[in-house]
Amino acid sequence: MAAIDISDAELFLQRGFQLVQIGQYAEALATFDEILHRLPNRADVWYHRGIALFELQRYPLALESFDLALRIDPAIPEVYNYRGITLYEMERFSEAIASYVEAIRLKPDFHQAWYNQGNAVERLGNLEAALKCYDRALELDPEYSKAWFNRGILFTKLGNYEEAIASYDQTITLRPNFAKAWYNRANLLNQLKRYEEALTGYDWLLTLRTDDAAVWYNRANVLQRLGHYEEAISSYEEALAINPSMYEAWYNQGNSFDQLGRYEEAIASYRRALQLKPNLRAAWYNWGSTLHRIGRYEEAVHCYDRAIALLPEHARTWCSRAVALRKLGRYEEAITSCDRALTLQPQFSEAWYCRGVALGHLGQNEAAILSYDRAVEINPAYYLAWYRRGTALSHLGRDADAVTSFDEALKIKSDFPDAQARRRLALKRCQGQLAIADERPPLTTIPDEDTLQSEDLEADEAALTQPQWETE
Repeated sequence: MAAIDISDAELFLQRGFQLVQIGQYAEALATFDEILHRLPNRADVWYHRGIALFELQRYPLALESFDLALRIDPAIPEVYNYRGITLYEMERFSEAIASYVEAIRLKPDFHQAWYNQGNAVERLGNLEAALKCYDRALELDPEYSKAWFNRGILFTKLGNYEEAIASYDQTITLRPNFAKAWYNRANLLNQLKRYEEALTGYDWLLTLRTDDAAVWYNRANVLQRLGHYEEAISSYEEALAINPSMYEAWYNQGNSFDQLGRYEEAIASYRRALQLKPNLRAAWYNWGSTLHRIGRYEEAVHCYDRAIALLPEHARTWCSRAVALRKLGRYEEAITSCDRALTLQPQFSEAWYCRGVALGHLGQNEAAILSYDRAVEINPAYYLAWYRRGTALSHLGRDADAVTSFDEALKIKSDFPDAQARRRLALKRCQGQLAIADERPPLTTIPDEDTLQSEDLEADEAALTQPQWETE
């Protein structure tokens, strides 16, 4: 660069300032260097030279420039503040704090320095002290949106979501188009299960950033939680149009398809998610659940096996696997699967129930009753376990006890035709042995024992294989 005529140093200094303001940092640096070559004792030039170097991400040289400015004039708070910012970028947080403290000593109402000190203190893990810094910055300048925003982040880390939302509200009031504040706020509302408010936030955010896959994805998750599955699928499609590799969107889209009974589409979505992330256990589990519901039990067992290989200690997967094995008539394997579930989770009432059903199919009714006993001990309102217990007792000829068990089932669910019918059969068989009052109206027909089948029983098995709606 040709030598600059610096007969008017102030003019060229202003030119350097302007170059910094318009982002031409290399030219600004050359201008400041030329001035300093002639006037090396100008602290303000060293300071602005440091800013240009900082913006060029040449942090060690920027720090040297700030130190030279302070050697000439140690009473410039702005230099200490920018020096602190530079040290922060170099991850020298304790030294950065010392610089901010000095800036504040020289200028107690320096709200930017209080804010920056809060950032550094937070990085050192002292969240309460950081909060005090942000609060002090806001006392000095209540319209300092950056402090409100960082305060929201800090309260989120502290688990105080309501205060975090209030801070983001203040941020948005001051900066209505601040997309990150809208995003963080909507995510918190989602976590708090305030889904309608979260949806409003995501919708507003999409007016600012229509091409953000994460926003479309989170919006879809909220719609899914609200039960708006068709709309959720559309939002997942928007997310995937922007980022086809977002495995979470494929997975959750599968969950929405499943809820709509569009099982083949659900399977296709789970398959795509697993192509992108083969170790996504939840997708293997939910794929198995969907296959289970459409009667493809062998394939369901395979999916459950893949899920178990990734997380062997997941009791529900073992139990769901047991139900599928029972559907295949593989009762011994089903019992083994239930036992694995119960080793992991001894109070898992559904696993005790499933174990009892498999034992019943093997004709081991005494053992089945013991399993049903455990199920109702854990969950006294488990009417299906009471019902199956009654059935097992009837098979053993213990009809009076069976009637008592059916009565327990009917106390919980009075509109249970199978329990009513089996109770009447058991009561009929034990009449003459015990006088048992029958206050319920008689059924017009009593089906044969071997043909009794209830939608409630099928619903129970479906409950063991519902999608879990989780990601890892």
